[in-house]
Amino acid sequence: MTTAAPKKSKTAEYIRIQIDKSSLTQKQISEAVGFNTPNLITMIKQGAIKTPIAVLPKLAEVLKVDPAKLLSIALKEYKPETYEAIKTVFGYPITEVEAKILERLQSVAPYSNIESSEDLDAYLAKLAK
Repeated sequence: MTTAAPKKSKTAEYIRIQIDKSSLTQKQISEAVGFNTPNLITMIKQGAIKTPIAVLPKLAEVLKVDPAKLLSIALKEYKPETYEAIKTVFGYPITEVEAKILERLQSVAPYSNIESSEDLDAYLAKLAK
């Protein structure tokens, strides 16, 4: 009987990458987010435990990453129904970088010519050339 390999956690992978980029130690990160042991950070990085949702904003602050991005990654993985409900009620969450991209696009796009997603696709294809 063959068992499937465990699914890799996208949240754990993102957090691991950000921790590796950080100049902080796991002990410093652990203390900053309110954990009583750095072992929890190790377990989060390995995907052995899920990051508590309530910790994500503080973890994003400590790691200097966009909190909307981290929360979106985690909610999609841990609580997909909740993520979909949030999108339905509040709209699609965007990161700070995505908001800046949108602002930039709004400043240069000829809105009178963009009436549909197909028009937008055509406009973006022209920009890519």
